[in-house]
Amino acid sequence: MVRRISQMAKLLIGVWMAGVIFAMFLIIPQYEGLGDAGRIIIMHVPTAWVSVLAFAVSAFYSGMYLWRRRPSDDDRAVAAAECGFLFTVLATVTGAIFSQVVWGIYWNWDPRQTSIFVLLLIYAAFFALRAAIDPMERRRRLGAVYSLFAFVTVPFLVFIAPRLADSTLHPNCAFLPGSQCDGIVLSEGRIGLLGDRKIRLLALNQQGDIITAAVEVSEPGLTSSAILEPTFSLAEGRSLDEPHFPAVRFRLALEQVDLTTGNVRLNMHAPGTGTIDNPRTFFTFMASNLGFTMLFVWMLQMRSTLLGVSWKLEEREGALI
Repeated sequence: MVRRISQMAKLLIGVWMAGVIFAMFLIIPQYEGLGDAGRIIIMHVPTAWVSVLAFAVSAFYSGMYLWRRRPSDDDRAVAAAECGFLFTVLATVTGAIFSQVVWGIYWNWDPRQTSIFVLLLIYAAFFALRAAIDPMERRRRLGAVYSLFAFVTVPFLVFIAPRLADSTLHPNCAFLPGSQCDGIVLSEGRIGLLGDRKIRLLALNQQGDIITAAVEVSEPGLTSSAILEPTFSLAEGRSLDEPHFPAVRFRLALEQVDLTTGNVRLNMHAPGTGTIDNPRTFFTFMASNLGFTMLFVWMLQMRSTLLGVSWKLEEREGALI
């Protein structure tokens, strides 16, 4: 009975993920201004979120092992950590591919890329620690303690550290119309990223209370560039002229100006249609999240079972020797 349920679950997950891939390439529309390259987000974001879920499950079962001392809890903790490591690698690889297609570079030690790399090193050390320790009881106990401390770094490395500095590569806006962007602070000559476009502040010009920024905007794939000149009213404290990005409806806004430091805040104003106006993209994205979550649950169950069998075989061989 259990075997039949497992086979049905495996078939369901396979069909579900095949449907997500089909919808990703043939049903959802292209992202405006980005084209087919934007489709990889349907895979990139869910794998990143599921990796955080997997590390959280690993920490939970590590705590359960320290409390109950059940080998099955340790097996689940290790299996979840392995799944989390795998999904983190997938998120990193898909992100690097997207980066190369859009901005012409696979890796730039962006804050997000650096924090994910550190996270991979932390959990690689977890596996190395377990492989280096004997006997089994001590391995499980120290591994569980390490797993709990390792998970403490996950929220910081995934959600906090990347936001401590302005990203030079990773986008700070969602790839959907209607998204709310935080914008980016630049000084003259500095390069940053707004949405999927590389921008560089060339100069600031002042005429009375009106500030005009000359901004070089590079298109996705670095195929072309244009000079946009948004304006800002010092008297009214608000953006005035908001020129459109080339060939799309998004506008470049000059939201803040600090004449003392020379820093300005540039932002992307979306058309405001919202994701709900494109249900194909919305439901495909949610289906991808659910599919990867189901895949993780199935992998967790299978891998923890295999680990339990492996440990029992090792114990039996040790007893015979």
